[in-house]
Amino acid sequence: MAEELRALARFTCRFRLEDLPQAALDAARRCVLDSLGAALGAAESAEIRAVFRTYQDWAGPGRSGRSAAVWGQGRRADLFSSLLCNGLLSHELELDDVHTGSKSHVGAVVVPAAWTVADALELGGRELLEAVTVGYEVMGRVGLGMDVASNRKRGWHTTGVIGTFGAAAAAARLLGLSEEQTLNAFGMAGTQSSGLWAFLAEGATCKKLHPARAAVNGVSACLLAKSGMTGPAHILDAPDGGLYPAVSDRFDLSRLTSGLGRDYEITRIDKKPYPCCRTTHHAIDAALRLREERGLRLEDIRSVLVETYDVGVLQCGFAKYPESPVEAKFSIPFACAAAFARGRVTRGEFSRELLDDPQVRRVAESTSVRADGLFTRRYPRRWGSRMTVTLSNGETAVCQVDDMSGSVASPLSPQRERDKFLDLAVPPLGRERAEALMDAVLRLETLDRLPDLC
Repeated sequence: MAEELRALARFTCRFRLEDLPQAALDAARRCVLDSLGAALGAAESAEIRAVFRTYQDWAGPGRSGRSAAVWGQGRRADLFSSLLCNGLLSHELELDDVHTGSKSHVGAVVVPAAWTVADALELGGRELLEAVTVGYEVMGRVGLGMDVASNRKRGWHTTGVIGTFGAAAAAARLLGLSEEQTLNAFGMAGTQSSGLWAFLAEGATCKKLHPARAAVNGVSACLLAKSGMTGPAHILDAPDGGLYPAVSDRFDLSRLTSGLGRDYEITRIDKKPYPCCRTTHHAIDAALRLREERGLRLEDIRSVLVETYDVGVLQCGFAKYPESPVEAKFSIPFACAAAFARGRVTRGEFSRELLDDPQVRRVAESTSVRADGLFTRRYPRRWGSRMTVTLSNGETAVCQVDDMSGSVASPLSPQRERDKFLDLAVPPLGRERAEALMDAVLRLETLDRLPDLC
């Protein structure tokens, strides 16, 4: 029997909010706030609205009448349409949180799964926070159990691969599954793992499908287990068809349970300050520091060298200039050039206007990204880089970033987290409703019913 996975199932069933240290409780509230902000900021996405309309042509409320809000759309829908759309919204802007140890976007999976199921069940904030906490814990630990660098080098998107477990844990908690049912749900969650990096080959827009499908599949696994279907307890380590051997070079099951119930992964979550792949953020930090400290501008720059971890070169070190805003969000050269050009990196910098700027293009095409042993050895514990800028007069400027902004070691201030939420939530909700929602989320455990996110 796979005792480590059973231990996670037992933890999921037995956890109570009063078990949580104050720091972890605060972190859970802030993770919900950050995830909701990232999702609400995408509420006007034409693509996601089209997905919702199409799904509603084929799906509707079931006989039980259960429904859940589709965030920011003014509508309630059946559970699975809402899960899919809320998951898509959560990852659309590339502003959702990151658990560096598992190289995954936990919030984009767990918060939509937990909130949507709790909404459909008409539960309150206490139940939601319990579900969110166990979801973060299970998803993070399943990621820690494998070598995520080799997982990425094989072309897998780790969020999609391990996200099903986080969603299953959150839903199992809310549905009141037994330990045996939860273990079965984990087995069925794992057999539905998916998500590949092929979207980068042509700038396709489907990356957000990975956390969305993880949320749907994890919740589905729980409903199947509740109905009596069984899943493999050895889903992670079975020699023939186990998830870990299939998607990773190495794994260590002991990491699933080390410190379980004492050390909470929800306290080890990065919050993104920039709306692009997290692997670009250390280089953006360096560019912004050099611009501020040395007064560097695009016209001063002859070339840029960014030395980082090998996965970063694979993922965001492309020599090819991006052809679209989607590709630009995964380009260290473009993100750095944008930072030098504007002194900021916001959603506005990932625009056709800046992509077509000849000076931005010149600096980006004069930027090279290569692997460095120091940063590769540290990864995924620490994500960093060293930037060397050669100026037109031959001088050089160097900046090394060991802990990027928004990381656990260099966190966003509470005020900056609130400002980020309001910047994203005010456009779809208006300031009064956005502030009321923020206040409600920061005292979630006192709410008998969740705020209406329609």
